[in-house]
Amino acid sequence: MIRMVSKKNNILETNEQFSRVIIGLIVFLVISFSLYFGGFVLLLILLMISWQANTEFLNIVATKGINPSKKWIRFMSILFILTASLATIGYAHDVPIKLFIFLFIFGVVGSFFRLIFRSKKDHLATIADLSTSVLGFVYTGLLTGFIILLRDYGFEYAFIPIASIAFCDTAAYYGGKLFGRHKLKPEISPKKTLEGAISGLVLSLVSAMSLVYLFSPSFNNNMAHGIAIGLFCGILSQFGDLFESLLKRDAGVKDSSHILLSHGGVLDRIDSYIFVIWAIYFYISWFVIGSF
Repeated sequence: MIRMVSKKNNILETNEQFSRVIIGLIVFLVISFSLYFGGFVLLLILLMISWQANTEFLNIVATKGINPSKKWIRFMSILFILTASLATIGYAHDVPIKLFIFLFIFGVVGSFFRLIFRSKKDHLATIADLSTSVLGFVYTGLLTGFIILLRDYGFEYAFIPIASIAFCDTAAYYGGKLFGRHKLKPEISPKKTLEGAISGLVLSLVSAMSLVYLFSPSFNNNMAHGIAIGLFCGILSQFGDLFESLLKRDAGVKDSSHILLSHGGVLDRIDSYIFVIWAIYFYISWFVIGSF
């Protein structure tokens, strides 16, 4: 009986692993496809991703009894992504970044107005309502929009960090399962290990350096850029993963949703990318294309 239960558990785990690989591959191909074509294809896919990420974020905070301005979060997230797309229709590349400063302040002040004058049927706004209203559009709108700005520099500049983060996530997951002994931050994510984090960092470095070598003319034939990008991806992506885990742990939920089956929700898949892409954008702007 025990052997039958063990065999059944092994089959279920194998099926889950197979599902993770297939869904992960599909997600990676969709993102790569959108990056390759860029423009309105990338804009459309990012708007859909941001909308679903908004929904999952709102569901997470709702379990805590927090009631942010839902419509304002969605409105500002869409506005940030549309603003990031201005360079694709002929505006100077620095215009979206300049507007981001205005939009952030506008979004913060607008959140206050929305919540102060919210409908009487809703309870009086709390500090948590105010803060999550801002966090919502920054997390799923502003930071997400940087992928469009990075893609405007060239396909390779956006694809390399995306691929490196995907390799990092994969290595961290399987490295942790194979070699994990020391817990990384058990109070936030019990399954994450130091060995898994190191595995992710190593493969992130290897993949970034390999891809920078492949596109070396775009990086001034300087392999140091591969090391820098690999470090950004290998470290910040795992912080992004831990940040979302912190939100879910506090809310008492395992996944942000089940739209991607064994992979959880959209927010579970993009949490790593959100924390990295903005940093890669400024690195490319200052040290690869420009001179800081």
